[in-house]
Amino acid sequence: MTGDRDSRICAEVQQNLPAWRRGELGRVRRRLLAVHLRRCNDCRAEAARQDDVSAGLAALAAPVEPPPEGLLDDLLAAASAPGIAGRAAVPARGAVSGARPALSLALLVAGAAVGTGAGYAGWRSARAVGRRVRRRRA
Repeated sequence: MTGDRDSRICAEVQQNLPAWRRGELGRVRRRLLAVHLRRCNDCRAEAARQDDVSAGLAALAAPVEPPPEGLLDDLLAAASAPGIAGRAAVPARGAVSGARPALSLALLVAGAAVGTGAGYAGWRSARAVGRRVRRRRA
């Protein structure tokens, strides 16, 4: 019976953790949560997990430094350059923009064929090794 009561208390404490962190709880409830957190490892771990999530979200919300002035113009100029320099500047432009769909499709098919062949070869060799091991044991 005590375990059931404790789980209900833990559920209520964990439900109130965000409001407790924001300082939105009254003095008595805040004190009860603090006492419970000192005694309960599970709720303390949940509070730490929520702190980590809050810190991660705060880091995501931090302002991002803008790119250097003229970077986009430089990249576009390099991408439109003829020859290998232009192709190296934007290696995935065919796959992304559809400028070269036949080449993109050919590379995808070739990659799928190589991956399938490698998987099949691995499966065959593992099967052969398993047969040899079974023969030696017999």
